[in-house]
Amino acid sequence: MLLALALLAPVQALSQEVWSAGRGTLSMNVSEAKFIKLDRPATAVFLSNPGVAEIDLQSARYVYIVGRAIGETNLFVLGENDEEILSTTISVGVDADRLAEAAQRAISGGSVSVSTLDGAVFLSGTVRNADDAATAGDVVAALLGENAIVVNRLELETSAQVNLQVRIAEVSRSISEDLGISLTASSGSGRRSFASPAGSGDGFQVSIGSGSRNINLVLDALARKGLVTILSEPNLTARSGETASFLAGGRFPYPVQSDENEVSYQLEPIGVELEFTPTVFDQNQIQLQINTRVRDIDPSNSVNEEVPALTERSATTTVELGSGQSFAIAGMFQTDSVQSLSGFPGLVNLPIIGALFRSSKFARGETELVIIVTPYLVEPTNGSDLRTPLDEVNPVTSGIEQAVTGQMTKVIRPGDGGVSRVRRGGFVLQ
Repeated sequence: MLLALALLAPVQALSQEVWSAGRGTLSMNVSEAKFIKLDRPATAVFLSNPGVAEIDLQSARYVYIVGRAIGETNLFVLGENDEEILSTTISVGVDADRLAEAAQRAISGGSVSVSTLDGAVFLSGTVRNADDAATAGDVVAALLGENAIVVNRLELETSAQVNLQVRIAEVSRSISEDLGISLTASSGSGRRSFASPAGSGDGFQVSIGSGSRNINLVLDALARKGLVTILSEPNLTARSGETASFLAGGRFPYPVQSDENEVSYQLEPIGVELEFTPTVFDQNQIQLQINTRVRDIDPSNSVNEEVPALTERSATTTVELGSGQSFAIAGMFQTDSVQSLSGFPGLVNLPIIGALFRSSKFARGETELVIIVTPYLVEPTNGSDLRTPLDEVNPVTSGIEQAVTGQMTKVIRPGDGGVSRVRRGGFVLQ
């Protein structure tokens, strides 16, 4: 913001031009100042739209005007006996070149251009990263004032993409605490807790702890010993600034009655719904906005015996971590909701969540649902560059050949430089 204020000074220090009445429409830029010289003494001045410009009658023959926002306004100047001395239009625009230059000076590299349309200022061009795009937008907004409409259409020079490796597991509560995942708020470093909006009355809390990739190695070791059950391992990929979502659960056909007393069904999501919006900054840092929503069926509050009630708890938070680091989400289900869901017909067959509802330990509160997310910066690659171990195997073409050889023939097909590469997911992990 100090940088923006420093850049603001040259715009406000423009020369104060003396404009003589009778020259037609007065054109000026935002933050530019001009004097209007009158041929007769004035007693009063009026503006039809004071938000576009400010006026001050400095003396009987000079009117001081400052452009405040993009647009047009009518100026009326009256003299003695309310005689109209001047009636003109003031058109306030922007100095697009000066704004683009100021935005360009505030960032490193890239190319920024500024244009206007219907009172809005548009930023276009390319910048290195999301930080530079936000900085350029902030600088232009500060130069134009708080009422300006700035549309930031700056694009990144390289379209950064983030691959989210999600692991959904049923973990013993004692083990989850050892991993640094707690169901209650904690003041320890690297851990953050947040609750549902005030007034929900459900005590829903989600804790997030950021750490290194070692947490995945620990989970693998515990899974081999049967102490952790891996329920699902989906992979999501999203461009920087866009949203990827995942539903661990299913959709429930909920009856809806229309005004004509006709009953139709709409599918309502049941279970844990996650939305991730990654933003890539410099130094390979990834900011993740996480929206968590848990929807339960509550038979105890049903409208009638056939239509159960739906309860929803949600929370939103933002974390920042490096490529390959992990964070965990836990504490999404309450004990009472688990017991009611476990007894509802059909829910035990839901993907992922159904396995939890069939678990007696989960119903007794001995285990909990833990979701661990590890973001990676990735780059698209050509399909011809991807190789698998099967690319080096020539399958037997007939039963006779198989009977004679007794095995498949291995054919060496080296990649570039004689090195075979095995890559996963269609992306090269950095």
